[in-house]
Amino acid sequence: MIFPERRFLIRSYLILAGGLMIAAVVLDFAFAKLQDSRPRDVDPWVDSTFRMIDAALLQAPPTTRSDVAQQIAQQIGIGVQLLATSDISAVDDVPQALIDSANNTYYLKRSKALQLAIRVGPVAEQSAAVSSRFLPVLFYLSILIVVGLWLRPLMSDMQILTNASQKFAADYREPLRTAHQTSQLTRLAHNLDEMSARLSHLIQSQKELTAALSHEMRTPLARIRFALAVLGNQASASVQTQLHEINNDVQQIDGLIASMLDYARLDHPDLHMTWQDVALEPWFRHVLAAADTPDRDVVLAGVEEQKTARMDGRLMELALSNLVVNACRYARKQVQVSIAVIDVGYQLSVEDDGDGIPVEQRENIFKAYTRLDTSRNRDTGGYGLGLAIVARVAALHGGNAVASASAALGGARFSITWPRGARTH
Repeated sequence: MIFPERRFLIRSYLILAGGLMIAAVVLDFAFAKLQDSRPRDVDPWVDSTFRMIDAALLQAPPTTRSDVAQQIAQQIGIGVQLLATSDISAVDDVPQALIDSANNTYYLKRSKALQLAIRVGPVAEQSAAVSSRFLPVLFYLSILIVVGLWLRPLMSDMQILTNASQKFAADYREPLRTAHQTSQLTRLAHNLDEMSARLSHLIQSQKELTAALSHEMRTPLARIRFALAVLGNQASASVQTQLHEINNDVQQIDGLIASMLDYARLDHPDLHMTWQDVALEPWFRHVLAAADTPDRDVVLAGVEEQKTARMDGRLMELALSNLVVNACRYARKQVQVSIAVIDVGYQLSVEDDGDGIPVEQRENIFKAYTRLDTSRNRDTGGYGLGLAIVARVAALHGGNAVASASAALGGARFSITWPRGARTH
């Protein structure tokens, strides 16, 4: 599996190296074309050879010059041919290079003293050195190496920042310290280090404040409830009614504190999940017996077909309890709880016969402290944390939580889906 940051660097490397190589190939091709279009220069040895032939032929009688030319050809290892100037349409006193259809090179020159044209050739082209044959390959390889060396520190820095960011996401208590480890992205790493330090301090302060307030508030709340119970025994009927309402308010505050503590614990880095194969029927019975389901008929479905499920029973119990309490709060009469095995793993569903949830609000309902504008609001006893706890438990199991409409009961349907054998925490 190629990670996104590595995919980005590989793509950058291929684009940069490929672009340079294409430019080099185009320039090399254009340069070769320009060289082919230019007339070949005559080497100095060619001119010296023609002068030697001229001198040797001038010393020989005209009738023997052809034989002398053959002797010279044998001596120098290159063909020498004498031509009448009338056989050639145009010839110069300066040696000219000619190439035939077989790509053989000849040199032609007119000799004023001999009143002849001398042709030398074919002349074998000097073969390129072995090293020169590999020069283009070495050039292209050098492009790849240079680009790779240039990108290597960037890839190393990106890997350092990625690993540190993943570690910080798993445990916010340890800010990033990457600036001294990087070479090219030092400024970016320094900014990320400062940002992570501020976030770490902010998150820890917020959680410490929440935990401190929650624990500190429980003590005076317990005193208030004790005082209400004492006063209730001595008060008149009208005062007892008011005291009962106050006691209900205190219970709601206590429930809110409990939900806040549950939500905070689920987001703590030290949370440890215990994966096990849970026997579903006794587990369901235990959860439903502990849940507050007044005047609601809670029906189990699918438990007979599916005997066990792999999960953290303690955390999933917290999620299911919140779903059942939520469904009973808004159901008219009936709530249905079911579990099934699907392609991706397990699916735990809770349905009710209430008014349901509008489609446009089904995604936001799992956010913390979110309340709907319909009958599902705090007036019915909700705190806006129950479904957020459900979503967090689902995420810890490597799955997700979704809200939809119940086809069987006509109300809302909440489902938790998670894979079999997941290991996410």
